[in-house]
Amino acid sequence: MKMPPLLAALALLICLPAQIQVQAQVRAQVQPHAKPAVIALVAAVGNKLSYVRQRASTGSHIEPFSRSSVSLNTQALNIAVLRGLDKALELDEPGSQRVFLSWTAPAEVDTAIEKSYGAKRDEILLEALREHLRQMPQRESWDRIEAVLPRYAHLSRAGMAGKLGGMGIYVQPLQAGSVEFDENGEVSSSTTNDGQHKTVNPRTGETAKESTFVAPYFYFDRVTLDAKTLAVLSRKPQYDNIKYSDPDSTALDVSQQVPIKGMLERLLTLAERSAYQSVRGKSEVEVGPARAITPSASAPR
Repeated sequence: MKMPPLLAALALLICLPAQIQVQAQVRAQVQPHAKPAVIALVAAVGNKLSYVRQRASTGSHIEPFSRSSVSLNTQALNIAVLRGLDKALELDEPGSQRVFLSWTAPAEVDTAIEKSYGAKRDEILLEALREHLRQMPQRESWDRIEAVLPRYAHLSRAGMAGKLGGMGIYVQPLQAGSVEFDENGEVSSSTTNDGQHKTVNPRTGETAKESTFVAPYFYFDRVTLDAKTLAVLSRKPQYDNIKYSDPDSTALDVSQQVPIKGMLERLLTLAERSAYQSVRGKSEVEVGPARAITPSASAPR
């Protein structure tokens, strides 16, 4: 299947930064005379970006969406997630010491996920991460692990397509409406409805109600594990998206209303903000492009 131009361009842009290694790097704010909690932050967003586009329904059993994905040769999305988690825990637990890790599932795990359905996919990914962590003796010095893993949703949410998972872009180019037929089967009237979904103007930031939009999304679980036993202490799903639509745009397709570079920045911002909100709730947070995390002086030798 030919890769959509938007997805191909994003893959090229997002692979431009140099490889960022974040294994076992530490940032700490240690309170005097107090043993800080040591929290390992694991970003396991993966290396695939999905692209889902609405298409006209044919009335058959074939779903009205086209789907494709691209593999990314970068840690930019994982870095953005780590930044969001770090900012949130810096406020929640200011005396904590955070250890930064990123992980991408092996090819055999990806294959097993593709052959599975629903919640089974989430379980396969979590168990693969736990197996990876079992091989890390340094977790004996950690108190707990906070991991962000892609979540696969079967049902559609908030006007988005169904069966989305992880991070990607959804394009809805078709207006909603209704058609009425006369007694001879001819079209007697038709209407369109441009007020179905809350959208954001990518140029001005103003909100409106539109039917057509392009939406970066991030569906994930924040899983808290006991560092010693790797038992699951909690599991919180989160489904985030931002629908962009510019009513004054002259672009022939709604997916072209946001420049490629702008869409990349929005994906990284969404990853950082969503990770932050998974800890702190829907509070405001200043976010920015993902950048490398540098080890502090207290990094383990």
